[in-house]
Amino acid sequence: MTLTEIIRTISQKTFDLVMPPLCAYCRKFMESRTVFCDTCQKKIEPIVSQTIRLTDTKSMKVFAVSAYKDPLRSLILSKSRSDIVSSRQLGQLVWDMTYVKNSHFDFIVPIPLHWTRFARRGFNQSYEMAKVIGKKSGKPVVKLIRRIRITKYQASLSQSMRAENVKKAFILKGKQLNLYQGKHLLLVDDLLTTGSTVMAVARELYKLKPASITVVVACRVSS
Repeated sequence: MTLTEIIRTISQKTFDLVMPPLCAYCRKFMESRTVFCDTCQKKIEPIVSQTIRLTDTKSMKVFAVSAYKDPLRSLILSKSRSDIVSSRQLGQLVWDMTYVKNSHFDFIVPIPLHWTRFARRGFNQSYEMAKVIGKKSGKPVVKLIRRIRITKYQASLSQSMRAENVKKAFILKGKQLNLYQGKHLLLVDDLLTTGSTVMAVARELYKLKPASITVVVACRVSS
């Protein structure tokens, strides 16, 4: 074992002693630093992928860890308490428990927050998830979309109002946008309900003429 490895091992053991690993849902002490304990992990039921059709020729595959219920729901709702750790845990679960790690993508695009909501919360949950996926996959996270209009929380609206709520809320941003032509984009968000938000963002991204857009979320409201 090298000196660097010895130092890393000592540091990890010290960290575990000071801050022992806890289950992110039931708060039970665990032997290893995973997101959930075995009991809570078993409550997560896999959900099949979904296809969202934008036009007759354009569609997106949507991967999700599970349906919108605990214990995953508790991690998503943690963003209202400015809990950035939960967002990173969601990113880890998305990587470990969805097909996205076996899919092909060139760039990772997080769903953006409006700057006022970002200032209030202090972070963007989707971006934190995207960074974890980027670290695991080795693919770059790019902020290609800007949210230019303050929208109401989608969860507070009826299904018929959600598409109107995000209409013209997003625009492309950045330079050298031609770099993304013919590339495969992975769109990341924490929760998918009607799909109105990812569809609004995808319509902007398709202006770049990518080869494909795939969506991955932590939870999906099952139909």
